[in-house]
Amino acid sequence: MTRVSENSSINSIKYSVGKTKSKLEDLQIKGSNLKRVQKPSDDPIGNIDILSIRSQTIDNKQYLRNASVAKTQLTYTENAIEELTNIMNKAKEIAIGQSSNLYDPSVRKSIAKEVSQLRLQALGIGNRRMGNKYIFSGHKSLTRPFNQEGQYFGDANQTKIEVSKDFFVPSNFSGDEIFFEKENTKFVDAQKLDLRALQDTPIDQGTEEFTEGNVVRDPAGQSETENGQEIQVQSNLNESRKTIFDTLQSLENALVTNNPQIVQTLLPQIDDSIDQLIVTRTKIGSVINSIDVATNSIEKDNLANAEYKSRIEDADVAELFGDLARQQNVLNATYKASAQLMNQSLLDFIR
Repeated sequence: MTRVSENSSINSIKYSVGKTKSKLEDLQIKGSNLKRVQKPSDDPIGNIDILSIRSQTIDNKQYLRNASVAKTQLTYTENAIEELTNIMNKAKEIAIGQSSNLYDPSVRKSIAKEVSQLRLQALGIGNRRMGNKYIFSGHKSLTRPFNQEGQYFGDANQTKIEVSKDFFVPSNFSGDEIFFEKENTKFVDAQKLDLRALQDTPIDQGTEEFTEGNVVRDPAGQSETENGQEIQVQSNLNESRKTIFDTLQSLENALVTNNPQIVQTLLPQIDDSIDQLIVTRTKIGSVINSIDVATNSIEKDNLANAEYKSRIEDADVAELFGDLARQQNVLNATYKASAQLMNQSLLDFIR
């Protein structure tokens, strides 16, 4: 007959009680937060889906923040363009009224002051900032885009921001696209224009070319190569595109000099500027609409992910508390059995 030692019984009791308490503790933790999956070992396959959903949710939160920033900047830009459109419409009304010979020079000089104020207002809009960044400077957002003469110091680049997975939208529109007249040639900033203005020295025809820093011009003056990339330039390097400020300045000069013929010739330029502003506002509206669509799609994805995650991670309340009560009864039974096993006296061992 095999004799069971007292030490073996004690270890068996400790193991049974510890195992039962461990199961009960696990059920109590699940009952406190109503989560079925507490650690990866609870559901390895489901845990992979949960981690993927959590990662996607974090990404979506950042996308929503990006969309909010982009929409705010675009709305701010649209409001500025709306004000600029109103200024050009007012200038058009003045030009239409002053394009005839009905008014004398004194009247036109007084109206020219109003045009001067319109030009200053347009300059103020061109130099508008959102926070500490200029909204019409392109990538040079910390550089004041226009000086008092209307010379542009920004660039023609757009800042793009990701508002959903692999979907980027522009968050700003440069002054090159809004204030300058449209041309097929690539935009050239003020610094390059100043450099090219110094390059008016005639060059003999042939294969000769010269280098200015890292800029190489061909003899015909039709293209340049800068840092290994060829860019198209105007044949006349002294000419630059006209701006809205130039149009308003020309209108003011024509009124001061009492020249209705020049006022008449400025009407098509004003119309072109207004049309360009309307087209830009349409672009901004389409971008804002695409941001709204992306935002709605992200919110729907978040709802679907939350529902799927709940099915994997959340516990069945009725089943959980049923298991909890059952495991509590098991622990009580284990305590009673252990008490009976350990309730022995010296006479039990003598027998």
